[in-house]
Amino acid sequence: MEQDISKYNLDEILDWLKSQNFKVTRPFEPREFYSAAPAPSKLLKAAILDTETTGTNQALDRIIELGIVIVEYCPESGQVYRVLETYNELEDPEIPISPESTKIHGITDAMVQGKKIVDADVEQLMSDVSLVIAHNATFDRGFVETRLPFFQKKAWACSFAQIPWKTEGIGSASLEFLAYKCGFHFSGHRASVDCHALLEVLQSDLPQSGTKVFKMLLDKARSPDIKVWAINAPFDNKDKLKERAYRWDGDRKTWYRTLANEDLAEEVDWLRTEVYANRPFKLEHEKMDAYNRFTIRRGSIEVVNY
Repeated sequence: MEQDISKYNLDEILDWLKSQNFKVTRPFEPREFYSAAPAPSKLLKAAILDTETTGTNQALDRIIELGIVIVEYCPESGQVYRVLETYNELEDPEIPISPESTKIHGITDAMVQGKKIVDADVEQLMSDVSLVIAHNATFDRGFVETRLPFFQKKAWACSFAQIPWKTEGIGSASLEFLAYKCGFHFSGHRASVDCHALLEVLQSDLPQSGTKVFKMLLDKARSPDIKVWAINAPFDNKDKLKERAYRWDGDRKTWYRTLANEDLAEEVDWLRTEVYANRPFKLEHEKMDAYNRFTIRRGSIEVVNY
């Protein structure tokens, strides 16, 4: 017999749906405050950033919308306390926006006509920001640093690449899917809307570890990575290197892999036995940190004999 739920209020209806094993998501509304608890004395500012562009080619395409949400947060816990500013501006790229791009973000040539991102306004907004966060920083950082070079001096973190979503039992790292897993839905692909939605995800707890997403991201951003270049690795071992997640750099004709600094010793042992057959070898260690990650700029280099 069906139950009549029309006499209940919305919260009671939602509770009933959840009790019947329905997955219920709420429409997203950006928040200004994220904690009512007294804030610690030491708070820093982060910028959550997103771009919409004419396409994906960083050499040819251009930014047509820039969204930035400035928040204050505790660097120890990753707790955000409040949103300080929201910036969103369109820009005329002076090249046509393809129909394929418009289909993704909904921005047309008419919408950006005469629009301009004012460099000085963005630089002032970012003046005391300690960390820039993007959901796919490899994409956004390249476009932003080309258009606004002062971003090269900022530390960056990537919520797409630096959170182990699959390890946490989440099958996709797309922002829309993460929102669904966090219990809300939103209309994405406009810059500042995506920033606010990402902030909501960052303030959620990961399902397996229970760690706040932003806390884990801060830890990852602070910890340097090492890009290991396997100099003169024997060609016959290319399949082993591929299986170990090494990638081939055609210009340098060298296999490389990026790993956490604490995993370097184990990797050296593997290379010694599996690739270099216990003969003397050289590795190039390239230090990657929040200032050069997700860019084509090289980190500090050290060549080590083993």
